[in-house]
Amino acid sequence: MNGRPRRTPIAAAPALLAALVLGALAARAADAPALKTTELGRGPTVVLVHELGSARMTWMPVVRPLITGHRVVLVDLPGHGESPMIDPFSFPAAAAALDGVLAREKPESTIVVGHGVGGVVALYEASAHPERMRGLVVLDAAATTPFKVADQQRDMFLKQLDERYDAFLNMMYLHSGRDSVQSVAIHARAALVPPATMKAYLRELLVLDATGAAKALKVPMLFVASEKTWAAESSWAGLAKKFGYDGVRDVSWRRIGASGHYMVDDQPDSVAAAIAAFETRAISGPRKP
Repeated sequence: MNGRPRRTPIAAAPALLAALVLGALAARAADAPALKTTELGRGPTVVLVHELGSARMTWMPVVRPLITGHRVVLVDLPGHGESPMIDPFSFPAAAAALDGVLAREKPESTIVVGHGVGGVVALYEASAHPERMRGLVVLDAAATTPFKVADQQRDMFLKQLDERYDAFLNMMYLHSGRDSVQSVAIHARAALVPPATMKAYLRELLVLDATGAAKALKVPMLFVASEKTWAAESSWAGLAKKFGYDGVRDVSWRRIGASGHYMVDDQPDSVAAAIAAFETRAISGPRKP
């Protein structure tokens, strides 16, 4: 036996690299903070992830019609409600934290639903871990940045976000509801989230590009659009391109009439019915390889 180091056979190199990558991902998931949840009911599992500036209990109007035949898991996003924030924050890191919730569920009977930014986090999770679920539902969630800011303007935007955060929050939320009463309630809810948390999410939204994750999906997806997002005269093809979902292999869509972005409050029964109908198709149908 000589003193030279043993070389890894070339044929074994890809397997070794894959093992190292999987090990790194597992370590990242293990380091992710535990997200706060509320679990209600019995039956097939529906995991609900809320919008930016909100909290898990805002899903309750949708939970009420779902709970008679489902187990519902409500999740606080990182830095919201009772969930700790991730530092440094990114959407894939938030998805890794969500993975800790889904790891406790039965994948053969689990659907994940995300509203807005919650839909972005759910999309990253579904793309990275399709084995955790039978389907994905996103409500008014864009896979690409809704804020079209040129590179040279980004620093100015971030400076304004830091220096005039209260005014920025007012601009975001005080006209976001179906009327002034709802807008004030939404703004008050968002104001409870620490500014550092909101800023971290908004910085990531500036450069969001989850179109690759969307095209790589291996589970069926349902896009639920509010009337405010999807005008009656527009086609799904146009909306899919605008929101970054053109090229998704197994996608269906549903438009909820008489609703603004916060359709969870405006039309909870219609949202629940769309989720339940999709869950029945996704779980009872054959799973694609």
